[in-house]
Amino acid sequence: MKRRIFTPLLLLSGLALSGCGLMPWSVTAQVPTDSSVRQGEVSGSDQQDQFIRVIPQGPRSGMTAVQVVQGFLDASAAAEDDHGVAREYLTAEAAARWMPDSGVQVFKGTPELTLTGTTVLFSAPLVGKISEKGSYAITQGVSTLSAKFSLVRQEGQWRIEQLPQGLQLSTVDMQRAYRSLSVFYFNPQLNTLVPDSRMIAVPGNGLATGLMEALLSGPSEWLAPAVRNAFALGVGLNFRNVPVESGVARVDLTADAGSATDETRRQMAQQIVWTMRQVPEVRAVAITAGGQNLTISATPYPIPRDQWPQIDPSGLAPEATAVVASWSGVQQLTRQSSARIAGNPKVANSALVQVESNRTGGMLAAIDVLGRVWSTTVDSSPTWSQLPITRAVQWLEFDPSGGLWIWNEASGLAVWDAPGPLKSIPIQGLPAGSTLLKAVPSRDGSRAALIVRLGSKTALYLARIVQNVETNARTISEPKRVARSVSELVDVDWSGANSLAFIGRSGAGVLQVFDLDLALGILVAQGGPDSPDSIASAPGLPVLISAKNGLIYQLDAGSWTSRLNAWSPSYPS
Repeated sequence: MKRRIFTPLLLLSGLALSGCGLMPWSVTAQVPTDSSVRQGEVSGSDQQDQFIRVIPQGPRSGMTAVQVVQGFLDASAAAEDDHGVAREYLTAEAAARWMPDSGVQVFKGTPELTLTGTTVLFSAPLVGKISEKGSYAITQGVSTLSAKFSLVRQEGQWRIEQLPQGLQLSTVDMQRAYRSLSVFYFNPQLNTLVPDSRMIAVPGNGLATGLMEALLSGPSEWLAPAVRNAFALGVGLNFRNVPVESGVARVDLTADAGSATDETRRQMAQQIVWTMRQVPEVRAVAITAGGQNLTISATPYPIPRDQWPQIDPSGLAPEATAVVASWSGVQQLTRQSSARIAGNPKVANSALVQVESNRTGGMLAAIDVLGRVWSTTVDSSPTWSQLPITRAVQWLEFDPSGGLWIWNEASGLAVWDAPGPLKSIPIQGLPAGSTLLKAVPSRDGSRAALIVRLGSKTALYLARIVQNVETNARTISEPKRVARSVSELVDVDWSGANSLAFIGRSGAGVLQVFDLDLALGILVAQGGPDSPDSIASAPGLPVLISAKNGLIYQLDAGSWTSRLNAWSPSYPS
């Protein structure tokens, strides 16, 4: 999975800008406010991956009350010295009370500032919020951000005496002041990491420090029931600083971290290293507890950034390939070639309509034209066996635990964990009267993408998966709608640890492929063949589409090319 990394860039002399409100839209990437669609971009320019530091301007003599409030808003995005320049616009008492870290409200455009007596009223369209933990949520529907700033005269100059807690930032200011990165926790089986997206203030105390503070604050409220955290309650940074020296991030935890078992220390280190490796200059991580080296058996010190590839959130083996169904059976599909790996079950009416491969790629499961479920190992002599699932199945998906999710419209969603019985998967929180059409678990097993019918339309939801590791019982809960501008969906898959690829239609447009960044809601249109009906996507691998003309198409370097006569493309899951 490609990770966007932002490196500092200080604009000098004539390029320096003196206030966020003066910053032109052209010099920073935009934060989408309503999951609006944009066309796919050609890679090659890292301009928007650079952090553009805008020098904030302090108050000047003779500013009006409205100018003081505008100056404060402009300076608020600069986190240096605990928003030191912004505090210059406040009275001493207000500066002591103001807590900028208590959350961010993001507005669109230029706010309307109206002076009433000694109060400046603020009004602007509200487009999103960043929680205290740094989770970003797009505002659903139309909403207005309203605030009051009360001012007093001090030595002939206006200063803000009363103001809202937290920050009020424009989309431009938010984009230049924060970076969307992830902190990592474990799935219930403790074998794969799960990304938890956070907005990290830049430069603030530095990316490394911001990421560690976010990691140690624990998982976001929405994700917490679906993940496990190796850090015991109370473990924190010994000093609020994570310096990076000669490529080594030095993380000093509080002394109680050193009393953990070797396995827990390993898990803490895995979470730290995968979180720190997003900082461009970090090549290794040295972890201490109360100043003493945090030793971990069979692990080098400092720990290289690529020490633990097996817990990659993408959940894919390096040699992962796609499978497709065809008249001759299941074929393996690489970027350039295809090869038959398993024929059809040797019974009447046995053509396969869907085929899926498990996480390792060593097992196939398929549905035939009668809705029967078959499986086979992928080896030198694959043999199909019918699974003891009596209901007619309409689609199936593997989850990373090896469970086989199956669905039909009459009896709903269930999972088969061989050799146990079929168990229902409850789905909690969908709108009344809605119908689940498809559920695709993430490769880390913590979340599910849902296609849901709402009246005459379909919608995309993201939900968490809460799993009991002792009983293997799974529950899907807290679904939240994403990509609201898309009114018709056909199929969906996970394109990355925190992104989805799906076939859909926006407005009156044609069916095509979209890629959705779940952290920021960025929706990128990627085109596609006519009448697409199935999609396969995975980190670092080309998107595959089957179309109703019986062909498989592949997206490479922004272009769609036909590959072979087949259908039901799938990557391991």
